[in-house]
Amino acid sequence: MKMVRTTTSLAVASALVMLAGPTSLAADEAALWSALAEGGKAVMIRHTQSEEATPEVSMHLSPEGDCAQEQNLSEEGREQARALGERFEEHGVSVDVVMSSEFCRARQTAELAFGDHEAWTPLNLIESLPAGESEWLMEDVRERMGEFDGEGVLVLVSHRSNINTITFQQTDPGDMVVTEPDGFGGFDVLGMIPRD
Repeated sequence: MKMVRTTTSLAVASALVMLAGPTSLAADEAALWSALAEGGKAVMIRHTQSEEATPEVSMHLSPEGDCAQEQNLSEEGREQARALGERFEEHGVSVDVVMSSEFCRARQTAELAFGDHEAWTPLNLIESLPAGESEWLMEDVRERMGEFDGEGVLVLVSHRSNINTITFQQTDPGDMVVTEPDGFGGFDVLGMIPRD
């Protein structure tokens, strides 16, 4: 089984960033953007802000892909998604592949931010996956991230619970977790870039 590794030095660096305040946070974010611009990284993005919905609607995936039956992005979320794509351009990040959950709010985020994208079942909301299949589907995502060797960046648009399960990071809508393949089929978490 492939494992996510975070080094002691990364944990110490993160703690120092928290103690140091906003300037260091900005420097840390700049370093992550530079890492993305170098290419060869995989980034998991939580879909941007969605409309209020009942649990039943937020968990519902329309078999026909009919977004009228699902939770969608709010107008604020649509603006956030467009801004996300602009940030990638501003920082000179080349995107090789964009994959998203099949849920409308994730597909909408991917489309508004990056245009072309591919919907991929393993990125679907983990709570909605068939019983007994979620573990190996999460492993599919880990393998895709760990084996990525493109010149640009692999973008995976998913959901909070999925990102937490795969990277052990807690995210708000539009947050990005930057990872780097470790050369052994796994990956290291480099850090998180907040939406704003």
